[in-house]
Amino acid sequence: MIIIYDKDDPKKRPLKLNVVDTHTHLGKESVVSGKGKDYRIVRPKDHIDFYEKLKFDVHRRITSYPEDYAFSLPEKANDFTMPATKLQQDIFRDTRTTQNIGWFADKIVTFPLHDTLHAKTSPHFIRSNNYIITRAQTLEYGSRLVPFCRVDPNDKEKAIDEILRCVEYGARGLKLHPLSENWINDIVSENIFEIVRTAVDYKLPVIFDVQNYQTAQEIHQVTMEVRKRAKNDDFTIILGHFGFDYTTKGMYEILGDSNIKTETSGMRGDDCEIFYKNCIDLVEDWHLSAMYGTDHNYFSVPQASDHLTFIFSEKAKELGVTFNHIRYVLGLNALRMLKIYWPQKVINRVGIEKSKVTRKDFDKILRVKTQARLSDIIAQLCSISGVYFNTDALFDPSGNNVYEELYILNIFADIIDIRRSFVIQQLKGGKLNISEVTTLMDFASKITQILEEQEESYPFTQQYLFDYLLHQKPK
Repeated sequence: MIIIYDKDDPKKRPLKLNVVDTHTHLGKESVVSGKGKDYRIVRPKDHIDFYEKLKFDVHRRITSYPEDYAFSLPEKANDFTMPATKLQQDIFRDTRTTQNIGWFADKIVTFPLHDTLHAKTSPHFIRSNNYIITRAQTLEYGSRLVPFCRVDPNDKEKAIDEILRCVEYGARGLKLHPLSENWINDIVSENIFEIVRTAVDYKLPVIFDVQNYQTAQEIHQVTMEVRKRAKNDDFTIILGHFGFDYTTKGMYEILGDSNIKTETSGMRGDDCEIFYKNCIDLVEDWHLSAMYGTDHNYFSVPQASDHLTFIFSEKAKELGVTFNHIRYVLGLNALRMLKIYWPQKVINRVGIEKSKVTRKDFDKILRVKTQARLSDIIAQLCSISGVYFNTDALFDPSGNNVYEELYILNIFADIIDIRRSFVIQQLKGGKLNISEVTTLMDFASKITQILEEQEESYPFTQQYLFDYLLHQKPK
């Protein structure tokens, strides 16, 4: 989360912006360098470190030339960013204290590279997807990483099987790369229709790597066909990089499709002004169709900083880019796209049967009287269990406050995962009983209504959730 100030506000009240990066990779892939074969290696830590560097670069650019910007920043760079939730703050309270640990981004969508593991299984990407999903279930990165799976459509039915497997283990979206997997000439095909339909039927957003306008046109054809077939009409197809084409009007016509969004990775320099001017001129409610992305580390600090400093600039304000627009582009559109649900299974990681979480640990929660103390207890239990799944920080339309209900519900997402590690200890064969959380998951389905800014009262209280979750006995 980042903190800025509107120069026109005489009271200089801090404005909070939640940032979701919708395009990053993890893994190890072969690359060609001047020395011959080399490797690109991206770990979760690298993303966090990238955002630490980006914080200082954006802060330096804006504070060095304040007259060029419609917003001002806190005097110190470390006050420019902060954790979005108390729970995140508690988890990192005693770790990496010499840094602000990259809190510029609240959530980081990530998926496999075309990596050295992808071809070692049939279907491809099984091991790569396992790596992504398990990294997103660790104490240090669980509150930050949003795991997307990746498949090779050349695997046909096996690719669909891999999507279904990843859904069970907690994947939150699907990445497709027509060029890397060599199906660039087969985008408009029955095979791709069925792969995308499978994903959207399970409420997974699908991000395509898009090289140009022609590819974007073909993906639009896929979108229109999937819309006819899918059970779920509220789905999202993301045009990665906006096809690197910021001048063709047809790109903006495609962006007008209600099921299509784009992300901004790779955009830099004058491209930023061209993109936003055309969005404002050519796309109705354009701010609901664009999302922030970096594609780190194919692109690095200069590209991300160019984009961010542009949207805070006086030039962007003159074009018609408002603070409300910025809120949606940087975070809210992604949070609305990333539906909340919990995986049906937990991958069997080494040592999980030896988790130290016991029934007595849950009794501590019953004595909690405040959210701050609840946060402390959950952080402790997550640390003990070694299981920590995504805690989504979802924010109200003003951008200033976390919805109390959503905050509580997402805390309980973590408790559920701790409980799963507890249940796995008790059941033979690693089978997982999910019936105990079915009702709670039904309540979670109402999150979309709040994100769409509809007035909705929740049919539960904090105490009800405590009682429901903690008084069930594992079978």
